[in-house]
Parts: sequence; C-alpha cells; structure tokens
Amino acid sequence: MTDNSWDITTNLGATALAVAAQRAAETAQPHPLVRDEFAAILIDAVNEPGWQAMAKGDLAWMGPDDEVGRRTARAGRDYVATRTVFFDEFCTVATASGIQQVVILAAGLDARAYRLACLSGIDVFEIDLPAVQTFKDSTLRVHGATPTASVHPVPVDLRDERWPDMLSGSGWIPAATSAWLVEGLLPYLSSAEHDRLFGVVTELSAPGSRLAAEVYHHPTRHFGDQRLGTWREGAAGIGEALDIDVDVTAFINDDDTSDTASWLVQHGWVVESLDSRDEMARLGRPIPPDLIDIAPASSLVTAVLPSP
Repeated sequence: MTDNSWDITTNLGATALAVAAQRAAETAQPHPLVRDEFAAILIDAVNEPGWQAMAKGDLAWMGPDDEVGRRTARAGRDYVATRTVFFDEFCTVATASGIQQVVILAAGLDARAYRLACLSGIDVFEIDLPAVQTFKDSTLRVHGATPTASVHPVPVDLRDERWPDMLSGSGWIPAATSAWLVEGLLPYLSSAEHDRLFGVVTELSAPGSRLAAEVYHHPTRHFGDQRLGTWREGAAGIGEALDIDVDVTAFINDDDTSDTASWLVQHGWVVESLDSRDEMARLGRPIPPDLIDIAPASSLVTAVLPSP
C-alpha cells in the first residue's frame, strides 16, 4: 500500500472511483446483475466528465474501431458485477445466520449499507481513510440517502495499528460474531501485510464469525505477466481517452506470494473457494474464450470460524 496523501480522484482514491463507475455502468445495463443507484451519485459528485462517461456504461467513448478494447472493457465490467453479487450474497447468508455486525475493510465507495435489504437494522462498520469516508458520507447525505443499516464510519488506515481499537470505539462488540468483507484490498498488500491483517481479523473474530475475500494469486494465472500487462495497457488507454487517473494496477504488490485460503485453513477457518470465471459463467456473463487469459480473474473465498 502507499501513503495517504491523496484525495478521492488520485492514487488509491481513483481505485474506489473506478469500482463505483463500474457498478454504475452495470446498473445502467438493460438487465443488470446488480442495481447500485448510489454509485452514479458518487461519480457525479466528482464532477469530472471522464468518470461520468465511464459510469454511463455505453462505451461510446472508446470509439467504433476498438472492438477488442470494447469487449475487454465489458468483461471487466462483468467481473466487477460478479464480484459484487458474490459479496452481496455473502451478506445475505451471514445475516441469515444471525450475525448482527458487518465489518467492511477498506470500504471505499461501497454502498451496501444503503442498498441491501438484508442489512436492515444491522451494524455496519466501514473502515477506510478519512478522505474517502468524508466524501462518501457527505455526498450521500446531500442527496438525502438513508442507509438501511446502522452505519459506523471508522476513519483509519488499516496499516495503523490502532484500527482494532478504533473499531471497538465505534461500537463493535468483540464477543459477538462478525462478518468481514475484504473486497478490492488484497492486491495492494505485501505478504507481511496480508498475514498481519488476517492475523488481527482472526484474533478479533468470535466463533461463528464469517469472512469473504477477493483473492488474486500473484504468481499464478490470476496475476501472471500477460494478464497484468494487458490490464495496465488497458488502464493507460482508458485514462488517455477519458483524461482520468484510472490505473488501478499502479499500486498492486505483485511480489506478494500469499495464499489466503491456505492461510485461513491453517489458522482454524473452514474455507470454500470459487473461481471468479466459474461464477461469471454461472451468472450468464462468461468470459469470451479469446479473452480468458487477459480478463480479470480471482478466487472468491468464504470462510467460517467454528467453535473450538
């Protein structure tokens, strides 16, 4: 991860915007996998034409001659939509099991606390840097948005060792079961940061707690040189076409060798892992065969911490 001297439109802030723009673009489709009307509100608040064009979802800004680029962009949008469905369904299962507190690590512009009926009355703790928290909360408040959940912002960098204390100070109850969401975070961590983060989460988790994580395996087919190189080239092309900072790969720690599923198993969690490409196919958004080696791919991991 990098330092925190950035705002919502630069550096890591742009990664949060990029995901929100993809969710807005998916919502604008005739038959979307997810509906996140708050994503477009957040993108509009930035007031930059490039981000707004990206959020419309019609890909008109790419021009008529770049068919491969358009198909690759659609596959990227389909991936974000599939990932969103995965974490939405996790929230539904977790709350149905009786969990009453949800912790979203590096929450970014996540609006689940506003749009998911399953979170009605649930305590949702959103951990992220103050600049992100302020932008999201103030923007949604201006538009009169009301969360379905009881939202508890925790404005802190996850690299700050005080974050567990700040989480507790925000009303989180250590003795109660928790559901942890780790979305769009792990690619930016080193192996040491990965292990430290999950070590803290495990220490904080009461038996019966659940966890969902989006995992990229850097040394394997998920983040091989070809896939990452194509991703970076595509981000550069999008940034140039729209005049925005959209390179979400710039901060990826591709020296990371973590295996999240194995780490969790070794530390007492019961783990299931899905390939995102299989999930995309299940949801009717399969990756075209000629793009299978370059479109985004990850493991979608769920875990439960059983009683001793």
